[in-house]
Amino acid sequence: MSDEPTLLLVQADPVGVDGQQRWFAEKTLSGIQLFVEGWPGRVVVAASSSRKSPAATEIAVDEHALPFDLLLDAPPSEAASRVDPALVLALHSPANYPLVTWKRHRVVYTVENGLRQRFRVEMLQSASRLSRARILLGLARRTPAFYRSLHRAAGIQCNGYAAWEQHQHLSAAPMLFFDHRVGQDVIAKSRPVQVTGKLALGFSGRHIAIKGPQYALQLHADLRDAGVDSSLTMFGDGELRPGLEKSALSGVRFTGSLPFREEWIPAVRERIHLMVLPYPQADPAGTYLESAAVGVPALGFSNAAFSPLVERHGVGWHVPMGDSAALTRTAITLNEGRAAITAAGERALDFMREHSVEQEFAARIDHLRQIAQV
Repeated sequence: MSDEPTLLLVQADPVGVDGQQRWFAEKTLSGIQLFVEGWPGRVVVAASSSRKSPAATEIAVDEHALPFDLLLDAPPSEAASRVDPALVLALHSPANYPLVTWKRHRVVYTVENGLRQRFRVEMLQSASRLSRARILLGLARRTPAFYRSLHRAAGIQCNGYAAWEQHQHLSAAPMLFFDHRVGQDVIAKSRPVQVTGKLALGFSGRHIAIKGPQYALQLHADLRDAGVDSSLTMFGDGELRPGLEKSALSGVRFTGSLPFREEWIPAVRERIHLMVLPYPQADPAGTYLESAAVGVPALGFSNAAFSPLVERHGVGWHVPMGDSAALTRTAITLNEGRAAITAAGERALDFMREHSVEQEFAARIDHLRQIAQV
C-alpha cells in the first residue's frame, strides 16, 4: 500500500467505451465525484466495460479528463490486488464476495437488498413454477456465503432502513445512509406542495414489473371512475411502456427518462401534487427521497423500504401491498383534504434537510476513513 491512501470503488454499472470517451450513468458519475472530493487521497474505479450505445441519461467524459483512475474489466479481487488500496468499497453481491478473501480488514460492503428482498425481486421477474423452484434452490446455496461475507468485512454501509434493520447486527462497523443525488441548494429552494386545480399525480421509476407502474395507471382510472379530476405523469422508461401507453386513459403523459437535475426536479416540483410509487418490493428507491426533497409526498405500498419513511418521518402514506382499492381510497381522502398533502410535503422537506446528498456522502466518507484510519 502506498503512502497516499487509495480508495477503490468497485462499480456495479458498466462504463461505456467509445474511443477516448467514457460514458457513465449520471447518478453514478456524480457519486464518484463526491467520493473524489471527500477522500484524502487517490480514488480508483474498477468496472466492466460496455460497447453499447449510451442511454439518454448517460454522460460522456474524455478518459484523460477523469478526476479518478479507471480500471476496466478486472475481476474485483484482481483489481484490489493490483491497486493495493487502503480500502475497497463494493456492492454486497455474489461477484464481490471474494474480496473478503483478499484482505478482509480493507473491505466495506454497500448493502441494499437482503436475501428476502433479492428473493422477492427474482420471484416477481419469474413466470414459471420451474424457474421459481430454481430460485429457491439458488437462494439456499447462496445463503452461507451471503452471511459469511458480511461477518468478515471490515464494515458495511446500509442504504435505507430495510437494509439497516436486517443487517446492522452482522457487522462490527455498520452505518445507515440514504442514497440519492439531491443537493442542499435544491432542498433549500423547495417548498411544500400546494394543491390547486385537478389532482396531479406522478409515477417515477423503470417501467418494469418490479416497479409496479400498472398500479399507478389503475389508480388514475379508478379516480376518474370516482369522479375525481386528476392527471398522471409517468416518468421513466422500460419494457412495459408500449403496453402501458396502449392501456392508458386520457390525462396520462409519458415523459421517458429525463435528465435528473435539469428536467426531472423542476417537473416534479412545479407540476406534481402527489407521487404515486406503488413498488411491490422493498428496494431502497431513491425516488422516495428525491420526491421528498422537492416537497412532494408519496403514496405507495407498505414495503420495508418505504414504510419506515412514512411511519418515522411522515413523508407520505402507505397501504397494504398490492391493494389497489386502498390506494384509491387514500387518494380520494387526500383530494378531499388537500391540506394533508401540504403538511406531508413539509415533513418530507424537514427530513431531507437533514439528509442532503452532501451530508450523506460526508458521513459515508467519514465512516470509511475511520475504518481505514486515514
